[in-house]
Amino acid sequence: MSKSLSEEDNPTRAFVAEAVSSGRRNVPLEVNPALANLSALLLESRDGELVIRFTAQRTATQGNGVVSGGTLASMLDLAMAMAVLSRLEPGSTCATISLTVNMQAAAKEGHLVAVAGVERVGRQVAFANARLYGPECSRLVASASSSLAVIPVRP
Repeated sequence: MSKSLSEEDNPTRAFVAEAVSSGRRNVPLEVNPALANLSALLLESRDGELVIRFTAQRTATQGNGVVSGGTLASMLDLAMAMAVLSRLEPGSTCATISLTVNMQAAAKEGHLVAVAGVERVGRQVAFANARLYGPECSRLVASASSSLAVIPVRP
């Protein structure tokens, strides 16, 4: 017996694509543990970009009180993946195959805002970029670009 399309879809892709297509704002992204761990909130989607707020907890800081580079990279990676997932067809998902991150400034615990966009979605690879800002979006903390494999969801 074949599975229905919804059983063969990535639930994160379906959730994000629906939120973006319906123009929803301030949507908690608790659809997977990585997003939930960073208290991700889809603030809005505009002009082909997703705006996502993350929360860096004290447990993500180093001894000098700044958020670890790995946490910042994870925020950027997740934001770009969400942007790509929002553009994929049901039954498809993506996985990061290349990630380049550039740190510009230190970040303290609290809210950070990522603006992620998709440059191109091909049959096998998608390309995305993102910028991560401090709480008032006035200071660039880090930027990134990635390549993501576009793959079918496997039951």
